Parts: sequence; structure tokens; C-alpha cells
Amino acid sequence: MSRFSPARLVAQLLLQFRLVEAVARREMQIRAAKGSFGLLGVFIEPLALIATFLALRIFLRGSGEGTYMNVVLWLAMGFVPFFMFADIAIKAISGVEKNSGLYFYRRLKPLDTLLGNTLLISQIFGSLLLVFVLGVSLWDWRFALQDIGLAVFIFVGIALLGFGIGLVTLIVGHRLPFVAWIMKMFLRRILLWTSCIFFPISIVPDVVRPWILWNPIAHGIELLRIAANPVYPAPGVSPLFFWAWVVGSVGLGLFIYGNNEELLFAVDNQGSTADSLDDD
Repeated sequence: MSRFSPARLVAQLLLQFRLVEAVARREMQIRAAKGSFGLLGVFIEPLALIATFLALRIFLRGSGEGTYMNVVLWLAMGFVPFFMFADIAIKAISGVEKNSGLYFYRRLKPLDTLLGNTLLISQIFGSLLLVFVLGVSLWDWRFALQDIGLAVFIFVGIALLGFGIGLVTLIVGHRLPFVAWIMKMFLRRILLWTSCIFFPISIVPDVVRPWILWNPIAHGIELLRIAANPVYPAPGVSPLFFWAWVVGSVGLGLFIYGNNEELLFAVDNQGSTADSLDDD
């Protein structure tokens, strides 16, 4: 039998998926153990954070987005995917360090820990968005999404974008630690206010709109809202631009990871040694 037969490839992919799923379950258990409400807290804590922002935005909101869809759904489709993206990207480096003790298992790589973290965060925030969609659907007595396929496709794309940027940050951040700090500040400051979370792109003045549209997350969020209502106005939003960023970031991340994997093992071992010396 050929070494690269389809059956062997499928078996390797299934094994890889089980590894990533196992890492995700372990991360879930760690979060549940550290949280105030156990396993339920894994979902309650981000839900409470998003609900706080939603309440504030509803209290201060202007007119506009509510004419095209339920305002709660409009806001949820901004907050949920953005926090998912930021959580995946920001926790990339710390995710590798936390799981460095698992690398005695030869099959487990730093990439697997990042994939496991991405899978878990996507499941958590996907569940939250589903809660909002079903809640609004029950409130309005009609299903809130008109294009389910597009919604799932874009949501997965936003998760992959976070994975790609996180993977790039993982490598560059090990070589240049200040880059990781800058990335966190950029995500929490600049992207938060330019991702169309608080406002629709249609109300942005023409002179400013091109600058906002350099942000791929703004495209993803507005495309997600289009999945709820196809007539939702989103001038300048481009699926091609969004997916170019997704494919480009993931491709670049995998490329530099493939050439720097040994660096991650070396840095993690040094970090573990340093931590043990500090404990002594």
C-alpha cells in the first residue's frame, strides 16, 4: 500500500482532529476550574460582558440599524464575532505557554494547542450568537437569519482570521515580545472602534469610510448582518477583501510556523526552566 494513500491521509486527519479536540476539552476544563461558576461560567462570563455592552449601546443608540433588523441582533452580530476574534488572537501566545508541558507527547505540536484554543473559543461564542439568534426569533416570531449558510461561512471566516493573526503573532511575539504587546493594544483600542460594532458602515461619511474598510473585521461583521437581512445597506463591504485577509493571514501564519516550530519548543523549554528557578 502506498505510504500516501487516501486511507492513510484520512486516518492522519482524524487523529489530528482528535488531538485538537482533546486540547479543546482540556482548555475547557481549565477555564471551568478557574471560573467562579464552574463550567457554566465559561459561557456566563462572556455573555455578561457582551450583555453589558449591549445594554449600554441600546440605551445610547441612535436611529438607523433598527429599521433593517432587531437592534439586539444587530448589536450581537457585532460584539460576539469581534470578541471571538480578539480572544483567539490575543490568547495565542499564552495558549502555547500554558500547554508546553504537554509536548512530551510527540504527536502534539504548538500548532495543535492554538487550534484547540480556536476550536473552543469558536464553540463558546458560536453558542452565544445562537442564543441571541434564537431569542430574537422567538421574540419576533420569525427566524432571524435569512441566509444561514452565509452566516455560518462568515462566522467561521472570522474565527480563521483570528487564528491566522494569532499564529503570526505567536511566532513574531516569541522573537520580538513588544510585538505581542502592540498587537493586544491594537486589538483592544483601534480595532474595537473601527469594526462597525457600534455603528453601521452606511452612516460613516464618505471621506472616512475607506479608512474603516481597511479593517477586515468590519467587512466580516457587516457581511454577517447581511446574512440576517439581504437588503441591509453595506456600501463598500467586499467578501473578496475579507476572504483575501482570511486566506492570506492563515497562509502566512502556517508558512512562518513551519519554518520556526523548533524555536517555539526552545523558548517554551527556557520559559519552563526560568519559571522553576523563580519558584525556587
